[in-house]
Amino acid sequence: MLMARSVFVPSEALLFFNSADAATVEAFAEQILPSEEGSPGARDAGVVYYIDRALAGFMRELQPLYRRGLKTLTDLAVLTFGADFTDLQESQQSELVERLDAAAADPGDFGGQFYRIVREHTVQGFFGDPAYGGNRGLVGWKLVGFPGAQWGYTADQMQPEVDARSIPILTVGDLYARIGEVRA
Repeated sequence: MLMARSVFVPSEALLFFNSADAATVEAFAEQILPSEEGSPGARDAGVVYYIDRALAGFMRELQPLYRRGLKTLTDLAVLTFGADFTDLQESQQSELVERLDAAAADPGDFGGQFYRIVREHTVQGFFGDPAYGGNRGLVGWKLVGFPGAQWGYTADQMQPEVDARSIPILTVGDLYARIGEVRA
């Protein structure tokens, strides 16, 4: 049974992806790093915005790879289940992602290599500083107890038994605000 296509409504401007591509990347990333009860996933962290900004900026050389990869993913979904990736049930999406994960061991398999790249970018977007577009609400840092960007740590904070979750989480934006600079 196919699910009705959900329309991707971006919460901010997309710089590289169109809405359909963003919906596919968001669904793909959510399969790589899924939400679970009490644990946020790629969608919660806004990973698609990290990838979009990166592809419009410092990773622009990967734009053709993403275009080809999204077409490959769509073709695989249509060939296997008769619908676009975003129209599939989560179990069907998961099956395709598992297939691509297995293919990633073959350097000659483009779909597997595309999966490896998206997986890496998903992790970057989940755990990176929110200034780069992902890790919304600091969900990645909170999940692992990372205090974020800090100018330094006190001697007490450097002790092995210290729970880093007790250190206030700061972003790069917070650090700039402390010295009176505003960064967009």
